[in-house]
Amino acid sequence: MKSKYTLQLPAVNGGPFNCRPADAVEIPAERILCNNVVFPWEFNPHKVQLFVIGNEFGALGAVWADCDQDALDELVNAGLGDGLLVAEEDVAKMDDDEREELSHLGNAGEAANLDHAWIRECPLTGTELFCAFAEARGAGQSTLDN
Repeated sequence: MKSKYTLQLPAVNGGPFNCRPADAVEIPAERILCNNVVFPWEFNPHKVQLFVIGNEFGALGAVWADCDQDALDELVNAGLGDGLLVAEEDVAKMDDDEREELSHLGNAGEAANLDHAWIRECPLTGTELFCAFAEARGAGQSTLDN
């Protein structure tokens, strides 16, 4: 197994203020979850796909989910969303209006600031990535590195 994988992200063209070019992100194998791997040829009624989530410093991780909210929850539940979370002592110092701006993620409803967060769907391309996910799913691994 490799220690890092390069994931190809498609362009986003959602209007003049929501455009991002296609690019590639390199993510450590331990930050790519194999929580619900679904290959393109398999029956997929919930439209589960691979999401890459990051912030202004880069990609935090990749998770399999059926929507943006579930992807964020999976990331936090796996312990990969620390770059989005707000410390409890910082939340205690905030006024009510500031607390209302926070999102609550994961099973524990942890406070998160999503001001600089981004999330992109990642189509499964490349033989190397297909093989890595197939091997990990077959072995019952939780990430691509174990």
